[in-house]
Amino acid sequence: MALRASLQDWAPRRVKLTMDEHLDKMASIGKRGSSYYCNPVVAGLAGILIWGFVIWGAIGKEAVAAETQAAQAWVTEIWNWLYMSSRNIWLLVLMYVLYKYYDIKLGSEEDKPEFSDLTYFAMLFSCGIATGLWYYSAEAMWHYEGYGTPRWTDHKIWNDNTRAEHAVMMTWFHWGLHGWIAYVLVGVLIGFMTYRRGFPMSMRFTLYPIIGELVYGVLGDIVEVLSILCTVFGICTDLGLGAVQINKAFVRLDRGTYQGRDSYGCDENGANCTGRVGLEVNQTTECLLIVVITACAIGSVVMGLKKGIAFLSQLAVVLSVFIVLSILFLDETWFILNTLTSALGYYIWILPKVSFHTDAWEELGAASSGMGGAPDGRGGKEGWMNAWTIFYWGWWISWGPFVGTFLARISRGRKLGNFIIASLILPSFWSFIFTGVFGAAQIRISRQAESAGLDMSDAAHTYGSLADKSVIGWNTVGEDGVARWNPVPDGVVRLYNLATEDVIFEHLCYYGTHEFATLMTVLTLICIVLYFVTSSDSASYVVDIFAANGVEEPPTIQKVFWGCTEGVAAIALLLSADEENPSVALNAVKAIPIVLGLPFTFLLFWMCQALMLVCSEESGKLPIERKNFKTFVFNLELSSAISIPAPFIYCGQVGTKVWGGNAIVYMAGFASMWVVTIVFFCLAAADDAFLSLAAAMYFVFAFAVGGMRTAVRAKLGITGDMVSDAMAGLFAYPWAIGQMAKEDFSAIESNLKSKELENPEATA
Repeated sequence: MALRASLQDWAPRRVKLTMDEHLDKMASIGKRGSSYYCNPVVAGLAGILIWGFVIWGAIGKEAVAAETQAAQAWVTEIWNWLYMSSRNIWLLVLMYVLYKYYDIKLGSEEDKPEFSDLTYFAMLFSCGIATGLWYYSAEAMWHYEGYGTPRWTDHKIWNDNTRAEHAVMMTWFHWGLHGWIAYVLVGVLIGFMTYRRGFPMSMRFTLYPIIGELVYGVLGDIVEVLSILCTVFGICTDLGLGAVQINKAFVRLDRGTYQGRDSYGCDENGANCTGRVGLEVNQTTECLLIVVITACAIGSVVMGLKKGIAFLSQLAVVLSVFIVLSILFLDETWFILNTLTSALGYYIWILPKVSFHTDAWEELGAASSGMGGAPDGRGGKEGWMNAWTIFYWGWWISWGPFVGTFLARISRGRKLGNFIIASLILPSFWSFIFTGVFGAAQIRISRQAESAGLDMSDAAHTYGSLADKSVIGWNTVGEDGVARWNPVPDGVVRLYNLATEDVIFEHLCYYGTHEFATLMTVLTLICIVLYFVTSSDSASYVVDIFAANGVEEPPTIQKVFWGCTEGVAAIALLLSADEENPSVALNAVKAIPIVLGLPFTFLLFWMCQALMLVCSEESGKLPIERKNFKTFVFNLELSSAISIPAPFIYCGQVGTKVWGGNAIVYMAGFASMWVVTIVFFCLAAADDAFLSLAAAMYFVFAFAVGGMRTAVRAKLGITGDMVSDAMAGLFAYPWAIGQMAKEDFSAIESNLKSKELENPEATA
């Protein structure tokens, strides 16, 4: 009875509670301000699921990697269209509120920003981007060199210059506006609910404008658990990729690797070099690195937001700016500036196309598969979207809860428009500069190598330093018209033929001596570690906030627990493959965010709706307390239970109250759709084709229920929208019908009768 009552008293309202009163409405153990305080349901369930995965990873090994990749394949095959279209919708929503509600503050009118603009940007960028930008710094070069990548780059149609420009643009697409959307959407909504409405800083309250008081219960707990899982496994991806790259950097420094040669710890023939210390690229080293980095991150988060996280963020951003500017000035500066300008125009021009591109035709596979693949054999192969764009979108989305919450935490007192510009547009432009500088330089170097004759057939045809100078180079015609032989310089290298982790370091070797390359490698390594630590400490901090019901300064011991949990989960993923096949482990690491990003995608759609409602309410265009359905869409009404097998009964009753006429007619109409759906479903046992017909008829029925819900709202003056009505009919038809049946139409009917009595001639 208590549960049913809560479902009937669910509607959002103007809340005037203290923080303690909010927290008292949620489950908790411990005492606020003491050594421990958390929500046992959220922390317990999230902890069990994460540590259960850790145990499974330790026992299952490669089976874990296989299962996660199978789940990833299902997501990308079925939900590709949703991943691609959703981000465009979210971007439109953010652009709309940026224009319409620019001056609304995330806080009271008296609140001032807590951090300076430079510190603020450093913290949000280092938290949101982490080591991924360094690991994929060669993305533009990979797109340029790789066959059919980006997908619609046909080598037989586009020349090499156009392919280069397109490769840079595609990299910008992955690291630009469409990447940062999830962070901004979560951040601005939490900022509103926490600093303007007085709710705790918790993911559950982003849905308060939609599900109201139910955020304090089970639905809110589910949101928090999902947010913790997304955060922990999202950061695991970063930890896994970062550990591999840091491991490679240390091995290169230990062996003195420069332009394809090792220098230290070599045998007499110089063929086998073990280095000064004997470091190896293996799982043991990578796991130890994760332990060390996790310990540093825990130390940072224990020091606090201003002393630890802010300082490391500033240092990381300053160092990355120095490295990027160094590449800009060391390389062909004017060429790179021209590339950035040209690519920006191309990005703006082609963004509508690329942001909706799903690889629909390529995913049919080769023509020989018999599914309708390209008969001419041109274009790309299936799987590219899975490996690139969809992976990125899942990764960005999985980071949405923790980065968005962190952005909200540091954004009090800032205007909505300022927040969106600072956390969406500015970091996108810095990502453009970062990836554009590296991409332009690496593509130019690769083209040098290709034109010189470095065809990647072996090491001597990959590194200019190992090449036969008598045949690898150019016949350059001088001003006097005489051709002269120019051997390929030692620094030129075919970067595409190198391991992922080697590319950035061999790129740095292009510009100077061994000593110079060592210096730049050390600086880059420090920068990667700093980004590694700042993302991990921010994640630990935010996860503890989620587990502690939104308390902004949760107990230190819990920060340590969640920091350790992240590290152990990352180690479990790395150990899910044998030493001989480390790529399997990385694939497992990359698969988890895509899978977890799917349910969170639906949650982000709800947040878009909530953001529009909150902005309307805060601007005074919509009252906070307004008419809603008497019971929540998911309810315990008897009419809902009856509607599971026989939805047409109450559809008939509601139909006559809304539209008038005979209830039998409406009942027969809905019954015919329902019965046909059931019949088609049963016939599917004999012929699978009938299952598709059943699905089609169910959609017709569900949208009819959604249309009735829209009519009920219009009749009773209940706020809402047609999209929500359609989704209620599609995913929750019995409860949506029970919700409508619960409404009281008597007042409307009485008004109509009164009007008829007052003006009988009009009704006649």
